[in-house]
Parts: sequence; structure tokens; C-alpha cells
Amino acid sequence: MYDLSESLVPTPVRASTSVRQSENQITRESPLIVLKFGGSILTNESTLRLAVHEIYRWRRQGYRVLAVVSAMAGVTDELLGRCHRLAARPSAASVAALVSTGEAQSAAMLGLHLDRAGVPAAVLTPAAFGLKAEGSALDASPTSLSASPLLEMLDQLGVVVVPGFVATHEDGRPCLLGRGGSDLTALFLAHRLGADRCRLVKDVDGLYERDPAAAGPRPQRFSAATWNDALATDGSIVQHKAVRFATKHRIEFELGRLNGARPTRIGRGPASLERSAPAQRRLRTVLLGCGTVGGGVCELLGQLQPFVELVRVAAKNVAPECADIVSPAMLTADPVAAAGEGADLVIEVLGGVDVPHQAVTAALRSGAHVVTANKALLAEHGANLRQLAQEHGRLLRYSAAVGGSMPLLERLETQRGRGVRSLRAILNGTTNYVLDRVAQGSTLADAVRDAQSLGLAEADPSRDLGGLDAADKLAVAVDTIGAGRLPANQVCREPLTQEAIDAATVSRVDGQVLRHVASVVYNGVPTGAVRLCRLDSDDPLAHVTAEGNAAEIEWLDGERDLVYGKGAGRWPTAEAVIADVLEIVRSVESGDRI
Repeated sequence: MYDLSESLVPTPVRASTSVRQSENQITRESPLIVLKFGGSILTNESTLRLAVHEIYRWRRQGYRVLAVVSAMAGVTDELLGRCHRLAARPSAASVAALVSTGEAQSAAMLGLHLDRAGVPAAVLTPAAFGLKAEGSALDASPTSLSASPLLEMLDQLGVVVVPGFVATHEDGRPCLLGRGGSDLTALFLAHRLGADRCRLVKDVDGLYERDPAAAGPRPQRFSAATWNDALATDGSIVQHKAVRFATKHRIEFELGRLNGARPTRIGRGPASLERSAPAQRRLRTVLLGCGTVGGGVCELLGQLQPFVELVRVAAKNVAPECADIVSPAMLTADPVAAAGEGADLVIEVLGGVDVPHQAVTAALRSGAHVVTANKALLAEHGANLRQLAQEHGRLLRYSAAVGGSMPLLERLETQRGRGVRSLRAILNGTTNYVLDRVAQGSTLADAVRDAQSLGLAEADPSRDLGGLDAADKLAVAVDTIGAGRLPANQVCREPLTQEAIDAATVSRVDGQVLRHVASVVYNGVPTGAVRLCRLDSDDPLAHVTAEGNAAEIEWLDGERDLVYGKGAGRWPTAEAVIADVLEIVRSVESGDRI
């Protein structure tokens, strides 16, 4: 049975958010990026996961993300063909009504993929935010929208997905914005919402003098181009109607590929051409571990072949879904040897401490960048490993170690200069799910078995229930804050037992909920604890349900921020690992000094 009840999400504390309205444009302190994904990217349902990576990339950097999606490749033409098979001369309004379902399906499916990856998001239809247009039903031009529904959802969840190409005509019927109209949707929304950036994500890395796939010498690429340069193309890369709108309203926008570090900026100019860069070198990658999380990482790596080449997997066997990715010759039972073979990138998802420590040390010493999801390893050896990475000029990334797809470490790192006064967080999705099930009438033992059946808890759940997992994560977070150290064994822990739950339940008042809360307070030195707490209904952590994670950060300036995402399960953790991988790819491509 599907649970159709509405899931609760925490309402962010927005003490630092201000609103300024001018000429029907609204800007906010938290940056906003509009991303447009077209059919050249969304070639089939599985490629929606690539859009998830791109959205999560910007979410990790602190942006609110408005994603505009086209129908998947071929769907629009198939729907148009269906119209003409049904009627010799179908009405334009009926054609628009049917064709618009292609974009609606893409948006809904992307929303589901974001949910699976643990990235909070809302899917809104054009009618929900009043996107109006005038003109022909098949080639209309947008005229107005209601910004409030979009901004409210962006503030609440951080990500909103909308179908492009479609609007509502003044007579109330759906209409289309012309072939390639999702470009126009993205630019119109960016203009009316006062977005900080607008990027059209394509299957090329920018705008070229001419089609780079055509025969003949490879054309030069624009690092910056004018609107007229974009209009001089044949319109297959960016819709001319959208470019004319950008020209009229002086909107600068970007055009680039997935995970691109060098998009073409299109605007007032001046134009700048560059010689074609050499083909991007794929990073030779070793994966250590192919269990629950490692299998998910392996499957996602299979779609990243333009960026990485998986050359070795350290595991006894691989999941069936990875059989086409991992050949028998790639398998090894020795993770330490595999890590030291001289790969460009090593991904560690083994679990445990001793063997992963040896493997990560070998990887860094051999000159590999490292991504790990191992919070126990980092809690015990993080400082030494970071020092080793710095000595060898390598990147060590570990965002998946704390909070799954919740970008807590990224927020702490990017805002490090502000200083933290305190941190309260739900850092273990397993215990949060268990407490939800207990609140619904289950015993602790039954709730744990449910979590295990869903892949949210290990066969031995003692580290989760005992608070050890959360203590390790708290130690890693304190290291990231950079104001003193908090060894995990110095974190006061209250284990989650049936007796503790019963005692807390008896003493709680109506409206309170039980949560296993990890916290750290700075009184000269950090003091940490993991305790079973009774939270009032207005506490933002009280509304984090199921395997969700959330963290409330109080900065030294008195402001508070809330970050959240799913904290347990294969896909949220795998998504965070892949985000680190793609960050390293961008860094290598850009030639950043480590």
C-alpha cells in the first residue's frame, strides 16, 4: 500500500532573509539560480538522475534552485503525431493540451527522482503560479506570473521543478511557447523573479561559431557571446524567441553542459572566442566497497562515463544492477592494494575503520583524490588524513559522511568565517524513522525490523540506537567548523531503548514529539551530546519525519539557518558521494590549485 498522507518538512528559519520588490521583480539574499534541462539532456527516464546531480550541485552551494524541464527526447514529436492521427485538422487548443503533458510528465518524474535522492523539492504546474501568455496557442508569449507561490516553495524546500514550454492562455486554456519554448520559460522566470543566474543546460559545453558536430575544422568556442551571436546560430542550441526576449530585457544567461565549469556567458558582450580545449580526460576511478551504498554509487557512476572511468572495484561480488558496469577482471578482494594502484580518484564506502584508514592513506600517497562516506574513519583519523591530502596536493571530500543528502558540511565550510555558537541536529535517519514508527504504535524492536527491511538500518543497529553513529557525525561537523575538536568518545550519549522511550513518552505533553537530537555548544570549547528529547510542535526539528535529517545552526552573529535532507538509505548517501565526485571533476577540469 502507498502512504498518500502528506509528509511534513521543516520550515526554514529565515532570520537572514530580506525581501525587496521593485518593478514586479523580487530579489532575496539567498541566491537563486534557474536551470533549464532540455530534451538533449533528458534522453530517457534514467537521465533524470543527471538532472538531480546538477540540481544538488547548486543546492550544496547554497542556491535556491528553480528547475525548468522539457519533455524527454522524442515525446513532443510523438504527441504531435498522435494529434494528427486522431484528427486531420486538430484544433490548436487541443494540440496544446495534449502536447503539454510531455513536460508535465518530465517535471513529475524529476520530482520523484529528487525525492529518491533525498533532495527536498516541490513540483508546480504553470497554473499554480499563474503563468499567463498571449498569442497563438502553439506559439504564445508569456506575459505575467504570480511570484509568491514559487518563492514560498523555494524558501521552504530550496528546490522547485516546473514544466517549461507551457503556459495558460488568457482564455484559460493551455498554450505552448513555440518549439524550444522551455528556454523562454527559463528566461522569463529568471527575469520576473530577479534570479542571480540562469543556465540553459545542454549537451554541449557552450556556444560555438558553428555546429561542432558538423564536418570540417573544429570551430572556436565562445567563452562570452553577445545576444546577436546567439541569434546568428540556427536556433537549434537556444531558441531565437528566447534570445530576443533576453535582448529586450537585457538578461544575461549561461549556456553549458551538465557539471560544466566553463559555460558560455551570453549577454551584452564583448564577445570572446577561445581555442577548443582538448578533450576532457576521464578520471581513472577505483571504488572500494559495493554493498548497499557502494552498489548505488556504482550504478550512478555508470552514467558518468564522460567524466570517470571505473577501472577497479574492491568487493567480493557486485549487485546485479552493476553487472554491466563491473567486469570480473575489474574485481579485487584487496581494497588497500587497489587504492594504491595510482588511480586518479578513489571512492571509499567500505565501512569500519582500520582497513579504510589503510586504503585511504595508500590512495592519497599514490596521488589519488579521495571521496569517502565513512564518518567513523573521519571521526578517528580525519585530521591526519586532511593533513596527508594537503601534503600531496590532493582533494579529500566526505560530505556523505554526515547527513546523507543534507548539505550540512558544505554550509559549515562555506560559512566558516561567521563562527558557530551552537548546533542542534537530527543526524541519524534510522533512529528518526524508528521514532516515527514508535509514535504510530510500533514497539522499538518492530520499528527497527521495519527500518532494516527498507535498507535504512544495518543488520546490527547498535551504532545507530546507541548514538555512536550520531556522535561520529557530530565530531566530523565540529572539525569542519574549525573551532576546536570534539572526539566522538567525549560526546555524552543517551542510547535509544524501549525503556528510555517509555519514560520520555510518559513525561511528554500534548503536541510534543520524541527525537534523538545531537547537539554541540561552544563555551570556549565544544561540548557535545546525543539525547532523546521531547520537542515542542514549533521546534523546526520536530517536523523532520521518517529518515529525514535536519540541522539548526546558530551563528555567532545571532542568525539561525536550517538545512535538511534525507539522511539514510542507499540513494541519498550515494547522491552525496556522486556530488563530491563531480566537484573533483570540475576542480580538475578548471585546473584549480589544490
